[in-house]
Amino acid sequence: MSIYPSEVSGSSGGVPPGPDKDLPQWPLSRLMLWLGVGVGVLGLALVLRYFVIEPPTIGLACADTVRPWWCAPRHVLLMMHIFDVWGWCGLAGGALGLAFGWRMAVWFGFVMSLAGLVLYNADIAAFGLVFTCLRLPRVS
Repeated sequence: MSIYPSEVSGSSGGVPPGPDKDLPQWPLSRLMLWLGVGVGVLGLALVLRYFVIEPPTIGLACADTVRPWWCAPRHVLLMMHIFDVWGWCGLAGGALGLAFGWRMAVWFGFVMSLAGLVLYNADIAAFGLVFTCLRLPRVS
């Protein structure tokens, strides 16, 4: 069944194609790839936030004189949070992707912006995600 009145009524008048017929459509596999990466990044960022960065027992263990091996990587994560690395990288990737259309910049902006939203850099990362989403429909 058609939604065009001329085809429903049986008239022979030609109906011009709609404006969305000329636009390239994303295949389901590409959509699922972007959604899967997004969910994976958000999940990993949530694990880092609630199981590595925030627990007070981990912070107390790293404050001791004899530190476990995982305190150095945790300290790097904390420094990345303090200097807004997640948000600035997401903003840079989104801006470069929007300006030049570089596919790797769009991916980088997408991943870093989503991580920044969860890892305490939401203000800067939100702009990076907006820039990325503006360019996302045109990524080849």
